[in-house]
Amino acid sequence: MKQKYYLSAQVLAVSVFSFGQIGINTNDPTKTLDVNGEVRVRTLPSGNVIDEVLVADTNGNIRKIPRNSFEGEGAYSKGGFNSTILGYEPQPVANKVVPPTAPGGASVTELGCKQYSQNGHHYCVYDLSTGINWYNAFNFAKNLGGYLVTLTSHAETDWVYSEILSGYNLSNNIWIGYNKITEPGNTNRFRWITGEEFRINWGTNPATAEHRFDAGEPNNYNGNEGSTHIIGAGGSCARSWNDTDGNNTSAAAGCTTGSITAANKIINKLIIEFNE
Repeated sequence: MKQKYYLSAQVLAVSVFSFGQIGINTNDPTKTLDVNGEVRVRTLPSGNVIDEVLVADTNGNIRKIPRNSFEGEGAYSKGGFNSTILGYEPQPVANKVVPPTAPGGASVTELGCKQYSQNGHHYCVYDLSTGINWYNAFNFAKNLGGYLVTLTSHAETDWVYSEILSGYNLSNNIWIGYNKITEPGNTNRFRWITGEEFRINWGTNPATAEHRFDAGEPNNYNGNEGSTHIIGAGGSCARSWNDTDGNNTSAAAGCTTGSITAANKIINKLIIEFNE
């Protein structure tokens, strides 16, 4: 005979205070309330148009997202972010497990993480024992549950340059999540891997996207380039952006001409962004 147990709110409150986590049908709870089974709520108050929506990831972790965060075919979008375009559902920074090696074989050391208060995102920095190409860097970020950093506005870029590049003394080239894609009728389109768009400065004529590309970039030189990196320190580049072959593990840029210290710097530091 199936037995039913009833817990009062007072008992639950005391349990949470005393033990921190409660497990129902599990002896190893990982959250304040961890239910191994189905959940039923008998009564819910009416909501309104600005309420957020509860969703669950593949592990059953529940979180809230804006109700306008859904775009066709179930894609999740927040602030322009689209998981269908990215190709996977990012995970919270708390869920990341840093592997000892990255795709391609480089050993990995996490240097730290910082949160940007304007969007709530976390930006984590990784030092690699050798250079890494763009495709392995993308997969490294995916395996962590984040994605290669996207810099869609001057405000976000300024913060990343100050708090991350300067804060962790990142002087080499750094891959970012802006890449060339092929679409029907358009073989040279560049876009953010997350589906986001640049913030537009409408006060200029013509209006301009808030980017940091060096003059004439990205140019998909000889049809072989298309993966974007922040240019290493040195020369006249001022840490602007350049596109290069995504198979490269080091890269130079036109603005580094004549500067040996800036030319062909290795790409062995990564910034991985997490939405929460």
